[in-house]
Amino acid sequence: MRPLGVRTKLALFYAVVVGVVLSLLGALYYNTLTLRLERSVNAELDERAAALRGYLQFKDGRPVLHYKTDDPEESYFIRIATRYYQVYDAETGELLVQSPELDLLGMVLPPEQVRDLAARPRFTEFDTPEGRVRFHNHVIHDRPHRAYLVQVGTSLASVDSTREELLGTLLLIIPAGVLFAGLAGWWMARSALKPVEALTAGAREVNISRLDRRLPLRGTGDELDRLADTFNQVFARLEAAVEQMRQFTASISHELRTPLTALRGEAEVTLLRARSAEDYRQVLASQLEEFDKLTRMINELLILARAEAGEIRLEKKPTDLAALVRSLAEAMELVAASKDLKLQVEAAVPVVVAADAQWLERVVLNLLDNAIKFTPAGGRVSLEVKQENSAGCLAVRDTGVGIPAEALPRIFDRFYRADPSRSREVDGAGLGLALVQWIVREHHGEVKVESEPGRGTCVVVRLPQSD
Repeated sequence: MRPLGVRTKLALFYAVVVGVVLSLLGALYYNTLTLRLERSVNAELDERAAALRGYLQFKDGRPVLHYKTDDPEESYFIRIATRYYQVYDAETGELLVQSPELDLLGMVLPPEQVRDLAARPRFTEFDTPEGRVRFHNHVIHDRPHRAYLVQVGTSLASVDSTREELLGTLLLIIPAGVLFAGLAGWWMARSALKPVEALTAGAREVNISRLDRRLPLRGTGDELDRLADTFNQVFARLEAAVEQMRQFTASISHELRTPLTALRGEAEVTLLRARSAEDYRQVLASQLEEFDKLTRMINELLILARAEAGEIRLEKKPTDLAALVRSLAEAMELVAASKDLKLQVEAAVPVVVAADAQWLERVVLNLLDNAIKFTPAGGRVSLEVKQENSAGCLAVRDTGVGIPAEALPRIFDRFYRADPSRSREVDGAGLGLALVQWIVREHHGEVKVESEPGRGTCVVVRLPQSD
């Protein structure tokens, strides 16, 4: 069985709610009106009985009504009050007087019921061919030990007619209200879900080859607009991730293909003719260098993958950044000297930061290695460590080739090279700065790069100080 749609569910929900509310209100109004009508009839009978008692006298044990026949008001009251009127002897149950209306209806109470009503006066009702009649029963004493049961009644036909009309009206209004609520709910649900249908249509247009598509916004700022905006942000992140994956795939394919091609070429050339042991040794040494490059690149890729997967945990401890930089600069001094570079260090004052020393060492080495690789002979590389407010600051400056302004936003991307033509002139796969950025972020720090082509580059790393 096909499940009901949201529109149908909402329409049914509106119809059910309105039906229940109308039914409850109708039942409440019906019962309230009935109760008020009943009280009104009882109050009217009380007034009639009390007023009629003043006109009732007994002669020789027979009840007689004394009133001024020439008084229109009294005559009218007596005629109305005695339309349903009868008097019984409370002891014997004998009917003493009865109005013509009751005589025609043939309504005579048995003696047992007369004595019961005389003992416990109350309102009673009787069904007659003309409808229900309600009686007010009260006892009048003519003399000691002589009591009479007087019944004064009124027809409940108007009350029953009003109740039936109200019930008929409710039975007409409630189904009509439910139908109207269902139709209104259907229309409201359709109007409310129209933006959802637009979002659905827009979402269908988004696929892996069309991630630039976005869901439409109505500009209302409501929940649906916020939902569409959230999805658009997700699509934007997904587009960026897919684009990064494409670039990553293309870059790693290029980075792997180049050394593998070189390895294959060297092997094929070597096998073309017989060579001396020294020649084979030189070829193998060259291939080992290429294997080392591949191994370093694969290791860095694995580290980045583990880092992004959250598998690497840093052990942050108080670390003297100045001492660490001095130690690493000494180790790299021979490398700089081999390229005829001047290496300067300004880190005399201890600067203690909260860091994992092993990973912080990788940051310094990567930045220093980049500065040395991209600085021509005769240039200068300097490292400065100082304290700025509540942060430890490391600045690595060089007088190298610099980075174009349009390339600065992407230098932390994997495999990105600001100048691809120089990619074979220097070692590396373009993963160092991506790793540096991850390490600095994991330390809740920041890394910024300033550069000018032909004049050099400055990389500044700020890390929170240890408490």
